[in-house]
Amino acid sequence: MPGSGSHGSTCARAAYNAGVHRRFPPPRRVAAALALACAALLALAPHAARAQQPPDAVSTPSVTLAPATATVGDRLALTITVEHRADVTVTGPGFGGDYGGLDLVQIAPPSDAPAAGGRVRTTIVYTLAAFRTGSFTVPPLTVPYTTADGRVGSVATGQASVTVRSVLAVGDGDLRPLKPQLDIDAAAPSPVAPALFVAIFVALTAAGYVLHRRIAATRPPTLAADAAAPAPPADAAAREALDALASSGLAARDPVEYYARIAATVRAYLSERFDFAAYAMTRSELERGAAAAGVDRWPARLTANLLEQCDAVQFAGFLPAPERREADLTAAYEIVQLTTGVQPAGSAPEAAEAGS
Repeated sequence: MPGSGSHGSTCARAAYNAGVHRRFPPPRRVAAALALACAALLALAPHAARAQQPPDAVSTPSVTLAPATATVGDRLALTITVEHRADVTVTGPGFGGDYGGLDLVQIAPPSDAPAAGGRVRTTIVYTLAAFRTGSFTVPPLTVPYTTADGRVGSVATGQASVTVRSVLAVGDGDLRPLKPQLDIDAAAPSPVAPALFVAIFVALTAAGYVLHRRIAATRPPTLAADAAAPAPPADAAAREALDALASSGLAARDPVEYYARIAATVRAYLSERFDFAAYAMTRSELERGAAAAGVDRWPARLTANLLEQCDAVQFAGFLPAPERREADLTAAYEIVQLTTGVQPAGSAPEAAEAGS
């Protein structure tokens, strides 16, 4: 039949194309299926994330900043309290946190107490200080936590504010003029008296020198020089100085001198014990120098905080409470205790070379 060959080939091609479309869907259908699958995964992701969060692990923390008003240099107590399950470990923000322009002086170790329903109440106290006047607001702080099975999370505190006033009285914003010089009606003393005093002093000095030489010439020579008494260890000398300070009564009678002696004792001890110039370093320099000398991080930070407290009393007019003065002396004892057994950096290799 004419045209039967072309008709047969046309039918064969149509059957082939239909089979190909059944085995391989068109690209538009494949793209639509992939889009539906991605939308389903995105819709289920929040539910999966919420399922991984420990339910009721940590409650919303509370935060207080006391006192509400202070003067320049005063210490402020920022207290964060959070309740959580017994299997949860809570850690507060550290020295890198944002405290709203206030300076972080010290972080007390967290304290735990039992709460209702078998939960635990953790309290962390931060000591802050303000050296500028104005209103300060501590922004929300992040409190991380970890459960016993290794899951982690965090909660945020609220804000806390404080107003810092100047230590100057009202109306003392301008410098006061100098008092007028005192006029002396009498004439200047005659130079004869000072010259005579100097001549007598020189004569007595010369006579004493001659007498000393004669006594030394008549004294029998010693067979051997007396051995010099060894100097006491640095930690023993520091404890002796702190003991004398504790019994001196300066804490109540003269707090400025009291804190000056604490600072001098601690700086002299570190300088002699670890061979670096702690007596002439700022807070940041002291922390770096102590770390380089082999002092652990906690004793170095405790030392820096104590010396900053001493500087505030000596130069900023800060007057700590009596119990705080006793606690600062205890901190000085603790610094000596924590660093007594520490090997200074570099001494161990030198000893090994000497032994070889």
